[in-house]
Amino acid sequence: MLIMTVWLALAFESNEPVEIKRDRRSDFTVWIVGIGWLVLLLPRFNGPQLIPRIMLIRIIGCVLTITGFAFALWARFYLGKNWDAFISLKLHHKLVRTGPYAVVRHPIYSGFMIALVGTTLNFGHLRSFVAAAMVILAWAYKSKLEETFMRNHFGMEYEHYCKDVKRLIPKIW
Repeated sequence: MLIMTVWLALAFESNEPVEIKRDRRSDFTVWIVGIGWLVLLLPRFNGPQLIPRIMLIRIIGCVLTITGFAFALWARFYLGKNWDAFISLKLHHKLVRTGPYAVVRHPIYSGFMIALVGTTLNFGHLRSFVAAAMVILAWAYKSKLEETFMRNHFGMEYEHYCKDVKRLIPKIW
């Protein structure tokens, strides 16, 4: 809950967008992510326990969750006023290639995906896996939409960035 409070507070600190790519596909991903988080956090729909509640698994889950949230927060703070929930180009927008953006091109998504995997290990219920799958697939898809948008605006500079830095998983994808 704390992470969402920080996230919402920071949302009001963004620069004015000069161009927003809002269409059904990008809006759909935002909705799927929101629904996925609700499925994850609403304990009514637990379903069967798929991962045993072993202390080692829970510790690994906690470490992944904290690490993922920390990485996403670092990326969010690092991006600063260029951040937006929707695909957009901000006033005075610059292509950020340093800090967490030197590790992966979409570190906010990557960080939250790591946190989701950790949370799934901790909860271990079917709903955790369903929620994680929904959110991870939505963010993977949205990152592809953002890639097209960024290529259109930053051209060869973004192409070079893509060759140097992987999209979501360092050195892999």
